[in-house]
Amino acid sequence: MRSKGCTVSNSTGIKNLSKAMAAANALLEDPEALSNYLKTKIRTIPDFPKPGSDFWDVTTLVLDPEAFQITIDAFVRRYKDKGITHIVSCESRGFIFGAPLALALKCAFVPVRRARKLPGHVIGIDYTSGFYHGRFEVHDESIPHGSRVVLIDDLVATVRTLIMSRVTYFEPCFQGNTLLVTCQLMQQLGAEVVECGCVVSSSKVHKQEAGHVNAIVLHQPEHKINATGPTVFSLTSYTVDDHS
Repeated sequence: MRSKGCTVSNSTGIKNLSKAMAAANALLEDPEALSNYLKTKIRTIPDFPKPGSDFWDVTTLVLDPEAFQITIDAFVRRYKDKGITHIVSCESRGFIFGAPLALALKCAFVPVRRARKLPGHVIGIDYTSGFYHGRFEVHDESIPHGSRVVLIDDLVATVRTLIMSRVTYFEPCFQGNTLLVTCQLMQQLGAEVVECGCVVSSSKVHKQEAGHVNAIVLHQPEHKINATGPTVFSLTSYTVDDHS
């Protein structure tokens, strides 16, 4: 016979779970509330990786299982009905979000790695970003021609970097952040990049640049790099005004 105390305990647990689920669903229905919530979970490290730069550290977000789940659920909501065949992430923080998203969507996960990390036949592209230079590679048989892919990363960096990168998108000497390098790799494989998704987008352009015709308003959930490029979608964003 079940004790009264056990019944009360189970009932309380169910009520608490229901409240937590309701709160999570409310966040998923409200992009602004979700953005503000995620900001409470992501810590800012000043002067990293170089003086004058802020670093938004998503490892504090994934320390919280509830916040981590909400993050993945937000991406699932966006991509579940878009016929996505592959989730692609670039080494290495993108793997944190790309792999569980692929599982949730029941599609393939493809890692893009730095040079000489993948065995077998690969294709690659050299890149230069604000802090690093090197080469990214992917298995040449991992993504069939015509696949519909979403690129997932933790962070999309500055507006200036994105604009400059997009200008040289089709050039052999590609420069820019990892998402855009990966876009070119996908193009070489004949895949369609449906969207670039990230947890955080950040802008460090000066305030007077905000009205420039090429500037991207990063506090909005999504934007176009230019008229022909893939959409970049973010769950939350930081601009100069956030830390001024």
